[in-house]
Amino acid sequence: MKNFLNLLWMASVSVTTSSCTSFLPTREGLQSEFLALNPARIAAFPPVLMAHPAEKTSIDPAAVVTSQVQSLLESEVLAAFKNQPNVNGVSFQTVRNSLKTSPRLAGEIDSELKSMGQLTNSGSARETLLLTRECRAQKSFLDFYKHCMIQSNKWTPLLNQFSAAVQNSDSILLPILTSLEKTTEKNAYVVRVGVTLLLIDTNSGKMIWGRDSLMRAESPPGVRQFSEVSVLLDKIFVESFWSEFPGRRSRPEQNN
Repeated sequence: MKNFLNLLWMASVSVTTSSCTSFLPTREGLQSEFLALNPARIAAFPPVLMAHPAEKTSIDPAAVVTSQVQSLLESEVLAAFKNQPNVNGVSFQTVRNSLKTSPRLAGEIDSELKSMGQLTNSGSARETLLLTRECRAQKSFLDFYKHCMIQSNKWTPLLNQFSAAVQNSDSILLPILTSLEKTTEKNAYVVRVGVTLLLIDTNSGKMIWGRDSLMRAESPPGVRQFSEVSVLLDKIFVESFWSEFPGRRSRPEQNN
């Protein structure tokens, strides 16, 4: 009986300790283990549309089409690397052309990202048990990638295949649209746009650099019109967004 009570006590201590354990959020920008790294070749993957796994966001399909947000995202990224001699990149279109030799690969990368996002938000006790405590405690997309995505057995092999297909790129730049919502709130027209940008080592699957941003715009009183998505993207992709990006030279901040 005494042994049984001791086991119960130890179990209760374990549960309490587990529930009280807190984890430091993943820092934005350059990750500490890659401070000395300047990737030899960065391949820009076409934008992924994926609701934020750590926040309740959604993506309006109609708004995606009408705003041409994927093209806008690509333009913002390309503009940030114009006249940057220390960054050797492979453009979005060149990546698309390279992946024609592996027609399923882009879809598999996209699908694996979304599958892990759905798993972390499934609400199923059985599926949640498959996740680490750090993954279950995620608060940002960077947390999701570092503690959840990296658990996927398929993910790093997919990145290895991507590297082989796209000029042996040692890193992949992943732009992810995490939110595009248009709503009316108290007679105001509100637009929310969320973007995550990740630079990933294609050999190890580890995150080299990352940013996670959400922008909201509300129409002025009496104006019955949504803000342009391009305006919000301009506010996201300011110079400070690119801080610590490997090899990139900073530019004077522009007023938007």
